[in-house]
Amino acid sequence: MLSLVLALVAAQTAVPQEAAPARGVVVMSSRSEGLTPIEVVTLTERLSKALQDARVEVAMSPDEATSRLGPDRRPELCQVKPECIAERGRALGVGAVVALDSSKVFGDLPMRVILVETGRGQVLLRRSYTVSPARLADLDTAFRDASQEIKKTLSGRPGFEEPLPADAPKEPPPVALTPKPAQEQPPALVVSSQPSRVPVYLTRGGAAVAGGAAVYFLVRGLMLSSELQQEGATSGVSRWTYPHALELKDDANRNLLISGVLAGAAGVLLGTSFLLPSPEPAPAQ
Repeated sequence: MLSLVLALVAAQTAVPQEAAPARGVVVMSSRSEGLTPIEVVTLTERLSKALQDARVEVAMSPDEATSRLGPDRRPELCQVKPECIAERGRALGVGAVVALDSSKVFGDLPMRVILVETGRGQVLLRRSYTVSPARLADLDTAFRDASQEIKKTLSGRPGFEEPLPADAPKEPPPVALTPKPAQEQPPALVVSSQPSRVPVYLTRGGAAVAGGAAVYFLVRGLMLSSELQQEGATSGVSRWTYPHALELKDDANRNLLISGVLAGAAGVLLGTSFLLPSPEPAPAQ
């Protein structure tokens, strides 16, 4: 039993864990001829700054890298040998080294920018530039172009994947869709297309009222006319004065006129009620 436990422990410890890929780059001066130490530091710092502006992950500054390596492993001792440069990069734990090979010749500054990956010491990029040390704008332009090419070369390689921004939208978790129970639809309102009886009732009711009023004024007018005729047929002195008799006559004529108008209105309303559409009776359920 003890031997079985020991064998399982040994099998688990024997499985090597996959190491995370080294990340970032570092700028080193691999060779500098005719340049002062201050000029070398200025060149490497400007190239490192251009890489950062191009959004290339820079692991450390050139001065920090030199301090970590120590005097016995200075990058200048490599003399631009890719295997030696890669070994310096592995010691610093970076994924690639940007080596700067520069010299000063008759006032000009020829230089080479070399990109070396630290895993196998493979040269990924090599570019040459010649600028004047007195024109810093030309120097920065050359470093800016080199940084853009380095970014394109490293894009997608292990250890150089661009991290997602903090505000990048995250994929929402899957949502289980459950069918909703069928909801009963409210009963639809039934709108009848049959014509309304209201206009018919209104016209016939109006005709009845107008007819009744016409009869009233007709009877009143006839009574006044009859009274005047009876008064004129009797002999003797009349009980009415002449102006009073004229007023009664006008009143009788007025009532007869109103009766005629109302009778005509009643006839029009009654005829209109027969012209309006009449609703049909609803079928038996």
